[in-house]
Amino acid sequence: MTCGKIIYGNKLIIKEKTICYTSEKGHNNFLYPSSDKVFVKKNCEATQMPWLGGGSKVPYKILKSCLFPIDITEDTTKNTSPPTKNNYTIVWIEKNV
Repeated sequence: MTCGKIIYGNKLIIKEKTICYTSEKGHNNFLYPSSDKVFVKKNCEATQMPWLGGGSKVPYKILKSCLFPIDITEDTTKNTSPPTKNNYTIVWIEKNV
């Protein structure tokens, strides 16, 4: 995966302009990748989550303030706007990026 530089363990820097997908709740309230896209505004530290599933995407925990919506939907707005922008969210990045 070339979306970022590994810092240590499961932490890495996600590169600016990396396309990500927001999460949506699914079966058993698990998080799954949605079709709503955001991108990383600036290089930002993220943590890879040790989850299975997601198909061709890998989940990362990242600060909402690092994200900018590509698709303007309720979900992308909720994940990038105040007052929650200094909280973390889970985004999904294609494995082959």
